[in-house]
Parts: sequence; structure tokens; C-alpha cells
Amino acid sequence: MHAEIVSIGTELLMGEIVDTNSAFLASELPKLGIELRWVSKVSDNPDHMAEVLGRAWGRSDLTLMTGGLGPTSDDLTRETIAQVLGEEMYVNDDLLRYLKAQFASYGIPMPENNIKQATLIPSASTVANPIGTAPGWWVERDGKIAVAMPGPPRELKRMWANEVAPRLREKNRSIVMVTKTWKTFGISEGGLNEMLAPLFVSKNPSMGIYARPDGIHLRALATVRTRDEGLALIEPLDVEIRNVTGQALWGVDDETPESLLASKLAANGMSLAAMESHTNGLLASTLAGAPGSSEWLRGGIVALGRSGLSPHGVPENVLRSHGPASAQTAEAMARAARERLHADVGISITPVASDGEGDDPVQRCAIGFDVRGRASHMELRYPSRLMMLRERTVAQALLGLLKQLG
Repeated sequence: MHAEIVSIGTELLMGEIVDTNSAFLASELPKLGIELRWVSKVSDNPDHMAEVLGRAWGRSDLTLMTGGLGPTSDDLTRETIAQVLGEEMYVNDDLLRYLKAQFASYGIPMPENNIKQATLIPSASTVANPIGTAPGWWVERDGKIAVAMPGPPRELKRMWANEVAPRLREKNRSIVMVTKTWKTFGISEGGLNEMLAPLFVSKNPSMGIYARPDGIHLRALATVRTRDEGLALIEPLDVEIRNVTGQALWGVDDETPESLLASKLAANGMSLAAMESHTNGLLASTLAGAPGSSEWLRGGIVALGRSGLSPHGVPENVLRSHGPASAQTAEAMARAARERLHADVGISITPVASDGEGDDPVQRCAIGFDVRGRASHMELRYPSRLMMLRERTVAQALLGLLKQLG
């Protein structure tokens, strides 16, 4: 079975909302053995929607649509599906009663506009949405399936997990797609591709390579009849990749720098505190999102410039001698964070004076570590956009601390 995703909404094309729904669905389809071939975004214009949905219905076994199921005049997904399939919409009495009861539970009457959310066509059945007012559609005809789901990610993910994915799994039991991802840092994308060139000739499993803020990832995708068969096909690749990448390989699959660091700290009974400039709280936010962070994270301090660092325990003599943007200050920040927040380990990020090249205001930074009084640092330079720089800096800071902890 091959699939297509269509994300609907003018706001997506104007950049007002980032289309996270397509990325989520794309990551879920391989788990069901479904190959994704196309992803489209289309405005709320009815002619444009009819063109895109008609093309998807004609060429794909499965079409997944998100958005356009609301009650307003520009929510036209139902109407467009009916037009493409040449079927008449009708109000389903059971669905209408359900919607009215839902509004009654909110203590308000249901507006007339919401009646359109109680409609179906002969080829469609309702997909339940207990956390929203937009039921989905499951359309099945001529051996093809189209599923219309709401745009809000919370509603979409709940509907997918509880309603849509289980039904698709039943439809596609004969094929399984097994994936494995290897994550590296310190080798360029081109360099890694060159080192592992023979593996990319394989058709099943197929290999992919792509860059992320936390390094270069490799992904194997095996299309098989059983999960065990897929794992057996991937095993030789795993052995070769580990042999070639060595210490540059830091994780696999769902592992993240923060999850690995969380496990290391918990295993060693150690606590952590952070102080950062330039990353504007991203380091502390990332750490706080790690598993069990309340057990080992003592807190984070965001301090900008000399006036912000000095009150948090960074010595004035260090700031005078080296300035706030220096490797020496990074070490002092890590020590101050550890001492002020009574932790075993301190970590810090601060910018280092730019060399004046490129367009970004900060191109270099220093990461400081203090492990029970033993201080060290590392310096980084990334010629990239500022937000990407911050993400990559945080990732390398956490990976660097993992090495410090052994």
C-alpha cells in the first residue's frame, strides 16, 4: 500500500503555521508497512483543493488529509471529497445528535454552522473525535481509502492512534516496514556517505542519510513480511556502521542526547545545573524535557553579558580579564551553576567573540563543564543560522558532557 498526505489550509502556505502534521504522519506510516510517496499542501481555495485531492485519489492507495474540517465557510474538505467522488452530502442524524450533546456539555447551544460537521457521503463513515468538534471521515471505494482528519495536532494524534492506525493495520497485515536509525556527530554528511558508500547500493534494506542539529543520521528501511525478518536484514548493516563510525556513533533510534545524559546521571546518582548565555534558555528547556529530570536537574540560569553573569557567581576577575564571551568564562559559569544550585555537575554555554566572517551575529561559542570541581571546556564554530546554531550547540554540549562523565 502506498500513501499520500495532503495538508489543507491557506495559513500553511503563508507560513503562519508550520505543518507538523505531515511530519508526524510520515513518521507513523512505516510502522504500518505503508510507503509514503507524496506530500502536498494546498490552500482553502475549492478549485485548488479539488485538483490536489482528485490527483491524490487517482494515484494513491491511501490519501491522508489534515485540516478543513471546521464549521466555517472556508473549511471545505468534506465538500471537496464529495465533489471529487461525485457523491451527495447528507446530514447524519446520529452524528448531529452527538454534536449537539457535545455542545450541551460545554453549556452552550450548537451554532447552525456546525451542522456541516454532521455530514457524510455514502462512501464515508465517521471517525470519532472525542476531544474536538470535528469528526473525521473514513472514505472507502474502488479499493482506495481516504481519511480526513482535523488540523489541530492534539486532535489529529489522538484520532490517529485510537481510530485510524488500528484500521489501517488491519488492512495491511501482509507487509511490515522495519527501520533503524544510527546517530553520529563529528563526521560530515559527505564524509559519512563516502565511508559507507557500499551500503547505499542496497535496495532492501534501503539506506538514507540526513543532517540534524544533533549530527548526521543514517536510516535503514526494510520491507518484509515479519519484524524478525526485517531485523535480520538490518543486522549486518548495524555491525558495519558501528565498525566504521566508532566513537562518532552516539545513539540509535529514539535516543537523544538528553535522554542518554538523563540515564547516565541517574545511574551515577549525580545532579546537574546549567547556566547559559546566547542559547536563551534552550539548554535548560531541553534538559527539563528529558526523562526524570525532576530527579537530577537542579535548575538553569539564563544570564546575558557581564551584568547578568556577575550576580550569579561568575567572578569579576574572570570577567575583567577574559570578558563574558570567552572559554574561561564558560568554565567559571559551569562552576558557578554547580555551586549556586548545589549540584554535582555544572554545564554552561556562552558566545565567543566573532571573527567577523559571515552574516550571523554569533558564530562561535564555548561550552563549559564542571564535574565535582574538575573544570574543562570545548569551543565550537558553526557557519549557520542563529537558531540552528543554538540547537546544534545544545546538542553538542550534552554529547560533550556525556564524554566527560565517561
